[in-house]
Amino acid sequence: MAIDILSLLKNYIHDITEFIALVISIYHYKYLRVTFMEWMLPFLLFIFLGELINKYFFLNNLQHQGIILSYIIGLVESLFYSFIFYKLTDSNLLKKIILLSATLIVLTDIVGVVFFQQNLTYYINSLIFSGLSLSFIALTYVYIKFTTDNYAIALNEPGFWIAFGISLFFSGTSIVFCLHGFIVKYNLNLFGVRLYSIVPRILCVILYLSISIAIILCKKKTKISSQPY
Repeated sequence: MAIDILSLLKNYIHDITEFIALVISIYHYKYLRVTFMEWMLPFLLFIFLGELINKYFFLNNLQHQGIILSYIIGLVESLFYSFIFYKLTDSNLLKKIILLSATLIVLTDIVGVVFFQQNLTYYINSLIFSGLSLSFIALTYVYIKFTTDNYAIALNEPGFWIAFGISLFFSGTSIVFCLHGFIVKYNLNLFGVRLYSIVPRILCVILYLSISIAIILCKKKTKISSQPY
């Protein structure tokens, strides 16, 4: 039984945490739909279903479909999180950086799908680029938030927790993907799974836990703002 639970966690921990965040977003959707997080529910639903479909593709040797879907999932993630920070920030400079980053990510993924579908190195580099871009945007948002707002107030902001999860997840996965060749060469594993596979799954727990916290805080702020005076 213990072995089955360990195997479940190794292979599906990210799917489980995605599902939990999805359920929380469904439960609190009436509060989210009047905020900057109005698209969080359809986004989480798309990611959850997309990841499951991708598992089916790769388990059934449908690599071509799996690669295309991987690009689409990554692109949707990048654009959605860019949209979130664009809505959150009041900094014109950060808005311009977000637009430039989103444009470059779109172009990179289009080139990958059209010309480099079978090129693993290009795909990994595209993940590194988008991951580092999102990490930079998230950390810049946090820096601006902490330098303009009170520390305690910032910790109560949904945007802070989204930025916290995104910065840890995408910076961590980018570092692991940068070491892809090294990991393969020396067969580096954790719990019997290659590091470039297991580390993103573990970091997913932090990402979707942070998103869940943001959803709950968003509900509280919405309820407070809607109370009569």
